[in-house]
Amino acid sequence: MDVMDEDARVAFRNRLENSLSILNAQIERLRLRYSEMEAKSKEYFEKVVECLVSMDEERAKIYAEEIVEIRRLAEIVKKSQLLLLQVKIRLETIIEITEVIGLIVPLTSLLTEVEDELKPIAPEIVQNLHELSVCIEEFTATTVYNKLEPVNYGELSKEAEKILLEAQRNAVEIVKNRFPDIPALNENEIKIYAYISKNGGEIDLKKCSEELKLDVREIKSILASLEEKGLIEVEGA
Repeated sequence: MDVMDEDARVAFRNRLENSLSILNAQIERLRLRYSEMEAKSKEYFEKVVECLVSMDEERAKIYAEEIVEIRRLAEIVKKSQLLLLQVKIRLETIIEITEVIGLIVPLTSLLTEVEDELKPIAPEIVQNLHELSVCIEEFTATTVYNKLEPVNYGELSKEAEKILLEAQRNAVEIVKNRFPDIPALNENEIKIYAYISKNGGEIDLKKCSEELKLDVREIKSILASLEEKGLIEVEGA
C-alpha cells in the first residue's frame, strides 16, 4: 500500500483538524443543552413536590409528565454526545496516524446515526454533521491506493452497532442518575415536608411531634425516607 506524499498528508491533516474543531463545538453545544435540560428537570421536580404538599395532584401530574419528556430528550442528547465523543477520539487518532486511512470508514455510519437522533431536537447541528460526513466521504472516495487490502464493511457495521448500543446504555444510565424520579409521598411524609418548608428547612423533633401528633420515632423514620427520596438532607445524621 502506497503512503500519501507529504503534501497530501498535510492537506488531509488540515481538513481533519478543521473537522475536529467543528466537532468540538457541536459536543459543547450538546453539553450545554443537556445541562439546560437537567436544570429544567430539577425545577419541575421542585414544582411536583410543592404541588404534592399543597394537595394539588393534578398539577403535580402535569409537571411529572414534562419531566418524563425532558428525560427522554436528555437521553437522546446524551447518547449523541457520547457518539460524537467517539468520533472525536477517532479523528484525533487519525490526525496522529494519518497513514491509517482505514480508521475513517466507520465514521460516516456513526455520524448518520447521530444526525437521525438530533433531527427532532437540534436541526441546526445536523447540517454541520452532514457536511462533516460529506467531507469524509469525498476524501475516502478520491484517495487512491495501490495494493489496498479489501475492507470488510460487514465487520465495520457490526463494530459501529456495538458502539451505538454501548453509547445508548451509557446515556440511559447517566440520565437515570442525573434526573430524579418523581417522588411518591404518603400523607405523613407530605405533612413533615410541609412542616420543614414552613420552618425554613429546620425541624425541632419534640415541637413537631406535639404539633402534628406524631411519635418522635415515626418522625425520624419519615425524615430518613424523605432523605432517601432526595427531598431533604439531614445534617448531623
